[in-house]
Amino acid sequence: MNTKITVSSASSSNWIPVNTVQKDFKISLGLEVSGTGVYKVEHTFDNPFTTASPVAFPHSVLAGISASTDSNYFFPVTAIRLTCTSYTSGSGILTIVQGNS
Repeated sequence: MNTKITVSSASSSNWIPVNTVQKDFKISLGLEVSGTGVYKVEHTFDNPFTTASPVAFPHSVLAGISASTDSNYFFPVTAIRLTCTSYTSGSGILTIVQGNS
């Protein structure tokens, strides 16, 4: 899976489900920030298809971010989203890369 999410206002993207049954679960995350905004990557352990309001947990590194950076997940989560907590201009683009094994 190789997915990009763009947020250009003080809001959250839709949840992006990931493959939780991989033998070796790993996800790479790249957050590109342009303009002036503060972003955070969030994950949930709930199923976003069957839970009306999945509980969001902030990524341990990608929270309060105002410059481009990267990180990862080494342990299973069910879905990921990008949230902008403060917005003036520009956008945040989150790239999610997950292998197929």
